[in-house]
Amino acid sequence: MWSVRHRDARNTVIGNLFVKNLSNSVDNGKLYEMFSNFGTILSCKVATDEGGKSKGFGFVQFDSQESANSAIENLHDSLFDGKTIYVANFIRKSDRVSISPEANFTNLYMKNLDQDITEELIKLKFSEFGKILSVYIAKDDNGNSKGFGFVNFESSDCAKRAMEAMNGVQLGAYGALP
Repeated sequence: MWSVRHRDARNTVIGNLFVKNLSNSVDNGKLYEMFSNFGTILSCKVATDEGGKSKGFGFVQFDSQESANSAIENLHDSLFDGKTIYVANFIRKSDRVSISPEANFTNLYMKNLDQDITEELIKLKFSEFGKILSVYIAKDDNGNSKGFGFVNFESSDCAKRAMEAMNGVQLGAYGALP
């Protein structure tokens, strides 16, 4: 299988699928054969451990989203090598937010904070979602922000609302804070 050298083409989610619950007997070749009827495959890979053993999941990237959609429609929940496989569009880790409705948390982690962010500004912005118990920005030995911190809410509902509203929002001089 040839590799796409251009980083933007390689990192696109268009036509890119995630496949899981693969049998240990499925290698790159079998995965390619399974999906090749649905369009032109740009890349195809089964994830393996250090010893070369399948981890039970892989990725297939088509040249078009239409081919990927056709593969999803035809292969998702189908039986292959004795296992029912899961096929869906690939979602970047940075774009995934998967919190169970039963999850009970009050502490939120913030990353990529601008250097000019203060705990007071974070408290001001996040207080619209409920009562805040504490705000903390991690700092180095010189007192400079390390770019991450935490907001702790009184209730889980407040934390969930804040996470849903603020996930992905840029905080700082040019972002959501005044």
